Amino acid sequence: MANCSTLPWVEKYRPTTCDDISDQTNAIETVLRLVNKKQLPHLLFYGPPGTGKTSTILAIARAYFGDKAGQMTLELNASDDRGIEVVRNEIQSFASSQRFFSTGYKLVILDECDSMTKDAQFALRRVMERYTRHTRFCLIGNYASKIIPALQSRCMKFRFSPFQSAIAQRRIIFISESEGLKLTPEGLMAIVKIARGDLRRACNLLQSCALMRADLIDENVVYSVAGRPRPSDIDDAIISLLNDDLREGIRKIWQLMKGNGISLADFSACLAEKLQEIHLPSNMRALIISNLADIEVALSQVASERFQLQALVSAFMILKARTCDTTHVD
Repeated sequence: MANCSTLPWVEKYRPTTCDDISDQTNAIETVLRLVNKKQLPHLLFYGPPGTGKTSTILAIARAYFGDKAGQMTLELNASDDRGIEVVRNEIQSFASSQRFFSTGYKLVILDECDSMTKDAQFALRRVMERYTRHTRFCLIGNYASKIIPALQSRCMKFRFSPFQSAIAQRRIIFISESEGLKLTPEGLMAIVKIARGDLRRACNLLQSCALMRADLIDENVVYSVAGRPRPSDIDDAIISLLNDDLREGIRKIWQLMKGNGISLADFSACLAEKLQEIHLPSNMRALIISNLADIEVALSQVASERFQLQALVSAFMILKARTCDTTHVD
C-alpha cells in the first residue's frame, strides 16, 4: 500500500495489521482473545471519527480470515444504505448463505450504523437473532445513543477515544518522513492541535499542506490551509474586543476573518478555547460562552455572518459595561 502514490494518504497509510494500530490495544486484544476461543460476540465500536474503528475491525478480520477475508466479510456503509430494504436483501442474503470449505463465523461490518433508520435497526435486530449461529455483526458509529437499546444489548461495546497527542505526533512524523516532507515542530504541533485526536483529519491536513508548500510546512502554512486563525490573531482579537468600541471591534474582526479566509464559526470556536486560558471571573466567562453558543446555533441555521459578528462583539461590550458598573459601585 505504501508504494501506491496515487492513493490519498488516509488510505495509503491506513493500518493493515493489528500491530500497526496505535492506542487501541484494549479492544484489539480483547476481540482477538475471544476469536481464538471461538467465542466472538456481536461488536459495537463507537467514538469520535478518525479514531481507528473501521481500521481495527478490518485488521482483525484479516488476522482471523487470512486470504478468505473478502469471502467471509461483508462491509457496508449505513450512511449510504440506511433503509430497511438493505437489511432485508443484502445483509440477510449474506448472513443466510453458506460458505463451503470454510469454517468459523462470517462477519458483517456495518459502518456508520447510527445513521440507520429506526425501522432498519429493528429489522437488523431480527436478522442478528436468526443467523447468530454462524454470522457475527460489528456495528460502527460515532454515537451509541443513536442506536436502539435492542441492538446495544446484543453487542459487546468498545469506546474508541481520540488519539493522544504523543501518538498523533509519532504518526504524523512517520508519514512526513515517508513522503520526504520538511515539517517544522511548530507545524507539527499545529496539525495535532487542529486535528484534536482525529488521525484521519490530521493526515488529510498534512497532505493538503504538502500540496500547497512542498518545501517547508510551518505553523503559518498549517493554519492557512486549515482555514483557522493563528493563536496570535486570536490574541489580537481579544485585545480589540476588550479595549475597542463596538464599531472598531466589528471592523477589526471582520478584516481578520476576510483577510485570512476564516469563517465566523471557526473563529468563535477558537475564541471559546482561548477564553478558558485567560483570567476572567466565572460569571463573565459564562456570559460570553453562552453568547458564543447562541451564535453557533444561529450560524448552523444559515444566519448572516455579519449580524452574528455584531452580536459577538456586542457580548463583549455588555461584559465591559457590567465590569465598569461593578467597579463604580465598589
